[in-house]
Amino acid sequence: MSRDAIYVERLVSGPLDAVWERTQEPDEHERWDLRFSEIDYLPRAEGEPQRFTYATHVGFGLGVEGTGESVATNEDGEETTSVLSFRSDQRRSLISEGRGFWRYVETDDGLRFLTEYNYETRWGPVGALVDRLAFRPLLGWATALSFDVLARWVEDGTPPATSFRSFFAHAVARVGLALIWVYQGLVPKLLVGHPAELAPFRRAGLGGVAGEAVVALGVAELAVGVALLGWWRSSWLAYLAGLAPVVLTAGAVVTDPGVALGPYNPVVTTVGMAALGLVAGRLAGTVPTAANCLRTAPDG
Repeated sequence: MSRDAIYVERLVSGPLDAVWERTQEPDEHERWDLRFSEIDYLPRAEGEPQRFTYATHVGFGLGVEGTGESVATNEDGEETTSVLSFRSDQRRSLISEGRGFWRYVETDDGLRFLTEYNYETRWGPVGALVDRLAFRPLLGWATALSFDVLARWVEDGTPPATSFRSFFAHAVARVGLALIWVYQGLVPKLLVGHPAELAPFRRAGLGGVAGEAVVALGVAELAVGVALLGWWRSSWLAYLAGLAPVVLTAGAVVTDPGVALGPYNPVVTTVGMAALGLVAGRLAGTVPTAANCLRTAPDG
């Protein structure tokens, strides 16, 4: 295939039969694969390719439907391949048609489950640009994340629904916490220089450098927010980002109890940040991740 083809591989510590069943039975397949919401096999005669229909729902009543067919071949005693083609006649589908394969390779280290596929796009140059910049990277990531969810299902029995709930709960908590840090550093400190940000430094006798101190603090808070997104699976960073405001706010309340009495006061924000940090920290090391998959074919 061309260099633009999507390649994903995951080493699974489990038997071929288990992986085969969860990837070839439509009711099982649609449980772990983010790319498909519904898969239905059509009746076929023995020896014919397996034809199927698929649908992907993206919410708000939007989605695409298509058809495809697959053929399984056993190339030797340790390697099985399922070749497939797919297409959609709906104009709203960016993908017009595509083809690829799944391969199952038994090794001493486990089962190599891999896929490589490519497709043609609609909408002319605009479609090609959207595909290159956004759709293809997102589709590759979704494939890799789904493969990791499948592997966890086979290896330790974690149901796909549980894996996805944990993944999205962690993502919401972590992104929410990061946005608060970014906002608190960027808006009141770096962009506005709000008087309420300057006041603590002036009360501490640092009025001469209050402006510089607020800017430095804003940069530090902005860096924490960015780091939360960059080190996506770091538990300690999530805990630190959630609990550090508790310490800082406690110090502020001791110095000036009045800060805890007003509407939308720092205590309210701090409690929310602590909760988000605890959720993100607790889940960070346990959620599925696309990083557990190879994204380029190994040499040879």
